[in-house]
Amino acid sequence: MDKDCYVNIKNELLENELLEAEFIGVFQYSHVLDPSPMIGGHSGGVIAYPIAVVKLDEKLKEVKLSDITFKR
Repeated sequence: MDKDCYVNIKNELLENELLEAEFIGVFQYSHVLDPSPMIGGHSGGVIAYPIAVVKLDEKLKEVKLSDITFKR
């Protein structure tokens, strides 16, 4: 898509900061959970959710979808 956007990033002082970035796309993050070894523990499974990928400071970065604002 290669569209300009702003990304809400926490800086070193734990303050939110809007930085200009290039939007690459939305992708599915997925992680397999092993079953719990504890008696009565969970049976394992998969966690999956969408993430956005942006190009920021010549690096690709994963961000939450709610942290992106598109330019008008």
